Amino acid sequence: MRKGVTFIEMLVVIGIIIILLVASSAGYVKYAKSGETAKCQELVRNTATALTVLFNNHGFWPKVLREGGGAHGALLDETRAYPLAHYGLMTLSSSGGKLSGYNRFGILTPWAAAVVKRKGSSARLTDRVPSGGTVQDHILRYAVDLDGDGVIPDVEIGGKKMTFRAIAVVWCCGRDGKIRAWADDGRGDDVYSFTAAEIKDAD
Repeated sequence: MRKGVTFIEMLVVIGIIIILLVASSAGYVKYAKSGETAKCQELVRNTATALTVLFNNHGFWPKVLREGGGAHGALLDETRAYPLAHYGLMTLSSSGGKLSGYNRFGILTPWAAAVVKRKGSSARLTDRVPSGGTVQDHILRYAVDLDGDGVIPDVEIGGKKMTFRAIAVVWCCGRDGKIRAWADDGRGDDVYSFTAAEIKDAD
């Protein structure tokens, strides 16, 4: 009867452990990426809901949202996002009439928010996001119904003009920091608050 294990058997066991570790780490990376995308989708939907509630509750759009290019798509930067914090519609840190903390640049995707949180007070709009683009590229965009007819015309998304049946729509780039034109199939990793049913027409 032999005792212990041979060198070959030990190498086989180590090899199996390495294979299992590689497989599980790949699975974790995929899980983490899908979690970030889900978080971004929730943020975009919540922002569109907050804009809609703001209009329904007050019957008007604050000046910064009206004049910020809201009819055609604009960044929800620190100025335009502030009314959502002011009226308590989103959990955005604010002080002295401005956004503060990691969301001081506006409403950011999770990928850009992680960069700003990590860099703290030294973070800038021009900072690169590891997955692609800059912090500024990762600010959410919006368009609103300015005349109250339930239609938002001529919204440009990725170079394509679209018209929506909605009070407010919100969208942003995905991990790669680029926004592409809407297409029912293969529209990349961009994130939208709207569905195909809300699109009235598109050029």
